[in-house]
Amino acid sequence: MRCFAAVVGEGLRAARRHPLRSVLTAATSAVAIAVTVNVISLVYGLGEDVMRDAALFGRRRVDVVRFPVLLAGLEREPLGEAEHARMLDVLDGLDALVVPRRQVPGVLHVDEASHAVGLVRAPPSYLSTIDVALAAGRWLRDADAPGTACVLDAAVAALVFPDLEPGAMLGRDVQIAPGGEAARAVPVVGVLTDPLTHRDLFDAFDEGRGARALTSSLLSFRNVYLPDDSLEHGEYTGITVTLASDAEVDDAARRLRTIWPVEETDSLIPRRSVGVLVRRDWMEMLGSSSQTGAFLSNVVWMIIVGVAVVMLSTLNLITIRERYDELAIRRVEGAETSDVALQVTVEGVFLALLGGLAGLPLGYVGAEVLRDIVGFPFRFELRYALFATGVAIVLGLFSSVLPALHAARLQPVAVLTRRRT
Repeated sequence: MRCFAAVVGEGLRAARRHPLRSVLTAATSAVAIAVTVNVISLVYGLGEDVMRDAALFGRRRVDVVRFPVLLAGLEREPLGEAEHARMLDVLDGLDALVVPRRQVPGVLHVDEASHAVGLVRAPPSYLSTIDVALAAGRWLRDADAPGTACVLDAAVAALVFPDLEPGAMLGRDVQIAPGGEAARAVPVVGVLTDPLTHRDLFDAFDEGRGARALTSSLLSFRNVYLPDDSLEHGEYTGITVTLASDAEVDDAARRLRTIWPVEETDSLIPRRSVGVLVRRDWMEMLGSSSQTGAFLSNVVWMIIVGVAVVMLSTLNLITIRERYDELAIRRVEGAETSDVALQVTVEGVFLALLGGLAGLPLGYVGAEVLRDIVGFPFRFELRYALFATGVAIVLGLFSSVLPALHAARLQPVAVLTRRRT
């Protein structure tokens, strides 16, 4: 044990005796670790946030919806009261809550500005179709008459009352105009929390405001929810079924597809105008995409670490050549080949670890700068820092293997004889 401590101490002293080399080695490790912790924290952190947000849509829901794009010549299938009644018959025997949704485009007037929003006819049971809580106030009730109450999504509330907390918005009027109709004042009785963790990032990718289209406004959560009979009667935009178990989800989807069967096609555009979507399947597909992104990010930081290993190995090999005399004298003094190899390895691991620890704050500062420039979220968490520190140790080990083996094979007599001649 004492011998091992002596070898380790000699390795650390050797690192101090060559400050320029030590700084360059540590700097290379710092840059590699800074990039690694940035990539890992960005991709994995963002992926976890996206999956957590998606979970708020609920795994045990099945939707019968209209597809936004139809093939040319395809007839528009009905989706109204008759289809709603047929669904109830088909789902008989299941513990299912069936909630129809009628949605129309609308305009929200704020001072002199106008904003496109989705107006959703939301019965009291509508809140069971999503797992989003209220930030303030209450949800709509059966007793609410048209024009007497509305609930805002948090993103809409921020447009109307940018300087108010959700609780302070209750009781205030908003100007709502369904498509083609005059605006009318409706009091706010509730505000939903925003399920999108990275709202700014969502908006950045929505420069064309495509998510504000009727077909996807529910995903963007920029809606105003109104009581039953607030919107003109007509066909539904969608009907959501909430079920009690995963087995019932499969059963309900199978039954509903007897009404709206899935047709195999090579086209990206469905052959039907109405279809059955299982939210659990959508979540799993989203999770698969997230895993693909994580795999690509792993490839990126592994390549960066691999390049750092090559650079540090080259630098260490050059250093070994410059230290032939020093290592030969250590062998003459009685050091074993394993002692020399351990000394070189300790130097490499120590400098890589030192650089890795320096790379953590460097990565944090770099991430702050990148977030201000491109707006991507960055989550600096302890688990990512610990993982990056482990990567720094592995980086030091791998970059010291060849130099340590080379140093251990030195023949003291040949080295010192060559120097004497």
